[in-house]
Amino acid sequence: MKVNHMSAQSATQSTKLPASCAMRSAENHQASYEAAIGETPANATITPTYETETGYDTDESKHLARLLVSFTKYWARGRTLKILFQKNPPAILTAPIVEAAKKWLPRINLKFEFVTDGTSDIRIGFNEHLNWSSVGTDALLAKQNEPTMEFNVKELYSAELSPLPELTRIVLHEFGHALGAVHEHQHPQANIPWNEPLLRSLLLQTGLSDEEINTNFFDRYEAADFHYSAYDRDSVMHFDVPNGLTLGDFEIINVGKTLSPKDIEVMSSIYPDRTNSKFDTP
Repeated sequence: MKVNHMSAQSATQSTKLPASCAMRSAENHQASYEAAIGETPANATITPTYETETGYDTDESKHLARLLVSFTKYWARGRTLKILFQKNPPAILTAPIVEAAKKWLPRINLKFEFVTDGTSDIRIGFNEHLNWSSVGTDALLAKQNEPTMEFNVKELYSAELSPLPELTRIVLHEFGHALGAVHEHQHPQANIPWNEPLLRSLLLQTGLSDEEINTNFFDRYEAADFHYSAYDRDSVMHFDVPNGLTLGDFEIINVGKTLSPKDIEVMSSIYPDRTNSKFDTP
């Protein structure tokens, strides 16, 4: 497995990159498929088979073609996800994350159980450079001693370890990935006019490969990957789009601060029947 690294702090002083976030993707496509279908056969129900315009040798056609998949990576409905903070960090670090993550729960048919030992589905670590998460059931491919999500402590906490304003947004975003969601700015209806040469050059300076840049910015997913929902520029899964990184006078800023109505609607349709769950509401 690999981490698609991205740092918002590595751009030039005059141009800030949109986010310090990455989706973690399984290198073994077959293993990813088997994990998803093993979790729930419903992950195989995307139809029809995707078609893309690959007959034209353009950047757009390449980006449209690259991310085609025939399955989703959602967890089984009614599932209890066991979540472990690695290396037993203090409650001053974990409690705000737990509180923010649980904002996903009231309308979805899943439960989070935060454990301190034993086997787990999601394992959280900390670093000082990047927020990232595996997407949905890809977390099942990691070894039990490997993290499936990490948070950059410098973006979540002050020097005195007080939660920073961005903590809730970042936690909701990464847990969105953990629930199977992808980046909203890569929705087929988004049509963001990125200044691709500029953005690519800045991202390459952070150590990303071209493939990783495409995966997190330029490739487009199909509508099925968004549960056939319309594009939502207010989604917590959307990056800010600074004017300085686009063509023309285009920007989308101050978005994704919390769950949007569409975020709640879509995730509720992916994990429905909360009231019929055998689990108690947290």
